[in-house]
Amino acid sequence: MVNSKTWSYDYADRCECSEDDRCGCTYPENMARSYSSNFKASVVNSGVKVGNIAPNFTAPAVFGDDSFTQEFHFLDYIVDSYALLVFYRADFSAVCPKEITEFNQAYEKFLKRGIKVVAVSVDSLAAHQAWRKLSFAEGGVGKISIPLVSDVAKTVGNLYGVLDSDGFTQRASFLIDRNFKVRYIAVYDAKIGRNVAETLRVIDSVIELDKIECSGLDCWMRQNENIEPATTFAR
Repeated sequence: MVNSKTWSYDYADRCECSEDDRCGCTYPENMARSYSSNFKASVVNSGVKVGNIAPNFTAPAVFGDDSFTQEFHFLDYIVDSYALLVFYRADFSAVCPKEITEFNQAYEKFLKRGIKVVAVSVDSLAAHQAWRKLSFAEGGVGKISIPLVSDVAKTVGNLYGVLDSDGFTQRASFLIDRNFKVRYIAVYDAKIGRNVAETLRVIDSVIELDKIECSGLDCWMRQNENIEPATTFAR
């Protein structure tokens, strides 16, 4: 896809749907196809770790049925469910449409497992809405079912410790259980692809192990029944 426009996008300038806006709400004439953030993070939170309670947040979001809210309450949304919180760099970028559509193609598999998937980037709500209006071939994601959260204020990325100094979030996934505890974290280098099948494998392991009582090596052996336990360990 060839970018039709390039400019430095000021994320602090919240869209008011003026005729010359640059965040997509006058789609398609003035929609940003390519931009770079001019934000520099001054303080980055150390973030959550496996075993921590997932931080709550309230932010704008657009849903699969095109409805939207300015106050999406994360923990209220995922209550009584497992959740997968997916951070990605930006709308209208080269890699993110492919990643998000792959997660969306597996949406029914996540639902079958009782997983609510939520995606987050630093884009505005209007940019998310415009991105959903484009097909994958056009550089968008189409009418996906996954809610897209707008983290314009950078607070969500900062809370979870995945906010880069350039103002974009890293590509990261957080698996959260029914007790709001973080059970799995994966943060990806820009050169490494995110694998939905591997994410589902980890989810299946967590869900199955939550049904039984085990700890340490016992849990590991239950997931690897064909591997003989080691009798000695190299030092």
